[in-house]
Amino acid sequence: MTESLDKNIKIAWLGQRHILYDAALIEHPDEALFSPESPVSLKTAEGRGEALFFERGELRLVLKHYHRGGLAERWLGDRYLGLNVEKTRSFREWHLLKHLQALDLPAPVPVAASVTRQGLFYRADLVTREITETRTLADLLLAAELDQKTWLAIGRCIRQFHDKDVYHDDLNARNILIDKAGAIYLVDFDKGYIRYLSTAWKAANLARLNRSLLKFKSKNRDFYFEAEDWKSLLSGYGAA
Repeated sequence: MTESLDKNIKIAWLGQRHILYDAALIEHPDEALFSPESPVSLKTAEGRGEALFFERGELRLVLKHYHRGGLAERWLGDRYLGLNVEKTRSFREWHLLKHLQALDLPAPVPVAASVTRQGLFYRADLVTREITETRTLADLLLAAELDQKTWLAIGRCIRQFHDKDVYHDDLNARNILIDKAGAIYLVDFDKGYIRYLSTAWKAANLARLNRSLLKFKSKNRDFYFEAEDWKSLLSGYGAA
């Protein structure tokens, strides 16, 4: 079922908070969904910024609060300029993840997106289902070498997204997850989108990942990434 035909996609309002959600997963979204407290268990994701893991009923969820970086953070903090709710960062990422779900791509399942209005500005949050028993590619490489089979799988996974014209704005070693069975997932699609025009961006996307891996290697003496590993990734990408 495509997103446009999904009757479970709904919008709710709680004061100045606009909530886009999947009613098949969350029947009644509330403030607690975006401000989980005890007795809900919380933990900060390693290397994934402000992501918080928590439970709601039988669901294991991840909450991401959108933060600015650079000089903009100094002046605006976590506020963004925008009047059109549908064009806010959390709503755009939620819709993109819903599209990826319809394409059966290995990415987080969107649960709810929140936009809290404050004059010309807004603050944003995103809740997704946790992809359980995973570690980031960066964390795995800080601990041990990966076999060729895993590097081939990473390449094939990226190719799956590229074949569907999915552009990941920040493809790096922290945004690739690997579970205990060796399955690969891409996460954090903030500022990602479907990119139909041209194909040169696909090579640039791969180059960004390579720079990320080399940067980790330059800053960590024990980071198990070699040129042969990258060749295996590209082999998997090409074979896909």
